[in-house]
Amino acid sequence: MIIETKIIEKPAFSVIGITETIHFDPSLPPSQNSIAKLWSRFSERIDEIPGILGSRSIGLILQHPDNSPNKPFDYTAAAQIYRDGDIPEGMCRIEVPAARYIVLTHRGRLDDIGSTFRHFWGEWLPNSSYVYDGGTSTGKYEFEFYDQRYTHPDDPHSEIDLYFPIRAK
Repeated sequence: MIIETKIIEKPAFSVIGITETIHFDPSLPPSQNSIAKLWSRFSERIDEIPGILGSRSIGLILQHPDNSPNKPFDYTAAAQIYRDGDIPEGMCRIEVPAARYIVLTHRGRLDDIGSTFRHFWGEWLPNSSYVYDGGTSTGKYEFEFYDQRYTHPDDPHSEIDLYFPIRAK
């Protein structure tokens, strides 16, 4: 369920994480798919990252503009950092550029998050005065933001903010 929608200007920020090309399998629920497995591997190594900003995790998505649903895309399970430091082996640092975002706050089980993505792509964006401004053509990421409001994949009260880069039509 979407509990809040807002448009914000977000400054650039830095993350360190693990990137994988995801071959999305729509038959698996989000709590069991390849992104969940990437998060599990990342969570085991998060303490290796220097200069983490609070308890914030970010799932970066870099889409190719010609991708249709269920095509491979790059996903990074990451933590926001506030200072430079060594990048742990097997991880990468990403500079996320400043952008205007529509932020949709999803409340509910992780396995229900697809409804929030479908709302953005199928309802909000086509009926707005904006276009999607992310992906490999702009270098802008869409992302999932996890903080203390996200407690557990099965918690119906967990909250995740979904950020989609946009620009005026």
